[in-house]
Amino acid sequence: MLAGISRVNWGIGLGREVALAFWGMVFLEAAFGSYMGIWPLWIERLGAPITVVGFVLGSSGIIRLLFLVPSAALADRFNVRNLIVIARCAALIGLIGASLSQHWTHLAVMIIGSAIGELAFPLIQTQVAANAIGNRVRAFSLVFTVGPSIALALSPLLSGALIAQWGLRSAFLLAAAFTACSIACFVRLRPTSEIRSGEERTQRSSYAAAVGDRAVRRLLMLQGATIFALAIGTSLIPTFLEDVRGMSAARIATLGALAAVGSTLFGIIVARASRLQAAPFHGVAIAASATAIAFTLFLSTDLLPFVGLAFILRGGLFSAWAMFSAAIGVTATERHRARSFALGEMAAGTAFSLAPMAAGWLFSIEERLPLFTATILGICLIPVLLVSQRSASRAKCLELATPAPVPPDAPAEATLAP
Repeated sequence: MLAGISRVNWGIGLGREVALAFWGMVFLEAAFGSYMGIWPLWIERLGAPITVVGFVLGSSGIIRLLFLVPSAALADRFNVRNLIVIARCAALIGLIGASLSQHWTHLAVMIIGSAIGELAFPLIQTQVAANAIGNRVRAFSLVFTVGPSIALALSPLLSGALIAQWGLRSAFLLAAAFTACSIACFVRLRPTSEIRSGEERTQRSSYAAAVGDRAVRRLLMLQGATIFALAIGTSLIPTFLEDVRGMSAARIATLGALAAVGSTLFGIIVARASRLQAAPFHGVAIAASATAIAFTLFLSTDLLPFVGLAFILRGGLFSAWAMFSAAIGVTATERHRARSFALGEMAAGTAFSLAPMAAGWLFSIEERLPLFTATILGICLIPVLLVSQRSASRAKCLELATPAPVPPDAPAEATLAP
């Protein structure tokens, strides 16, 4: 079977290592898409009140910081491939645990397992950045937006069918199966020693040095603010649709596939539009605008075509996240890249974790308040992102205009004799 697959152009022009990361991310996000739409409903079905639902949604992201902080240091000392595989095996155990849970407190296995599983993301990003052929933003767009978004579009459809037949537990078993497939892809990555052979690593990086880069620091601050603002609105959309709009869990899971359609379209546009590749904050501003429109549609109507359109536009959240990751890959120096990716995941992950807690509190006051708050915050972010792009472009122009310093021992430039 593997011999037959090898004859197919599975590399899609990305090279072996990046292609393996691409397919691994496809299966990884297919796993996420299998349960993402019903995860808040499952926590609620296991007896958790709405404030606890928000706490459980966010707690995994807080715990993930314990594993993200040492991720770059672990990558310096151990085989990156093995770290990725171990992290995703922990996520697999968590998904199986979630499918067997009888009370919301039993979801601790899922929370810890998924937190460990998040360790894989900065490591995969580093792998792609180191092995990308040609345009790095294009590679990031394909690996972290287009491929995963297609998986996120299809997996909820299968998950919804299984839920209608066998209940919510089946979604987590499907996610476990997709996770096993992603592990099969990651385990075929070349060991770190083969990739880094011949590299000279005379200088060590640190988180302080990575944050000291002004361009990286700007990216991290805007990434955290953007993800937090938009995730307040997206966190409890399934609960809002079930409690306020009266939709079934199977229909919500199926509609969740449309969010990935929006992410896919956005990723394809970025992969083809050189202007957006050169101005990532403009891309994030477009994604934030689309997500704010989605929140407005969720608030204003329960007509299925408009709810479907809202789910498509809701994909702007993950499009913005991927756009920030691509920008870090281009902006950070090779020395600081691994830690910059880890910091990006920390900033975005912490924001993504705190947002459901805030959303749960707002939802307990009034069901529409999280969506309304996220709409206002998303609109306020747009001018900030546009101004930030102008500043980043001006700094880049100054950098290009400044001649590189000549080493003291460099030979004098030869001149022609008169």
